[in-house]
Amino acid sequence: MKLGKTVTIFLFVFFTIVLTGGIKNASAAGLKIAVVNMQKIISMSKQGKKADAILHSLATKDKEKLAKLRQKAASLQSDLKKNSSIMSASEKAHKTKEFEADVTNYSSQERRFESSLSKKRIELLKGIIVKIDGIVAKIAKKNGYALVVDRPTVVYRINSISITSQVLNKLNSK
Repeated sequence: MKLGKTVTIFLFVFFTIVLTGGIKNASAAGLKIAVVNMQKIISMSKQGKKADAILHSLATKDKEKLAKLRQKAASLQSDLKKNSSIMSASEKAHKTKEFEADVTNYSSQERRFESSLSKKRIELLKGIIVKIDGIVAKIAKKNGYALVVDRPTVVYRINSISITSQVLNKLNSK
């Protein structure tokens, strides 16, 4: 939803610039544009670093749990390979079934951990992005910017229109 609104605003400004005769006339008409690097702000802000530490801690715990499950399955597989010739058919079938259950459990846990981590990442970033959006809006209003664009979508820009440092400083001061 937000992306569609951004694209609509961008197209409106773009066509306004074209219809008014280009970038020089857009400046003369009072349309000011700024660029912000959201990824840089998130990764360099106190809140972003804190979120990254939380996610890293969760991922480490999940990896430890998965390693234990993987080791258990590997141990069963090794036992099956080494001793299958001396096992009875029912014992071999039981161990095979147990190994398959462990592999299924491992895959299920891995998906569950990835989903949980992804949800937590979205939850943490959502709060940071809301704060950044508020700061960007205040800077844009204060400086009369008609449009503020996230840097990855910009092909060319002059450095003087970037407000990334301003936003990062305000975010870190909170």
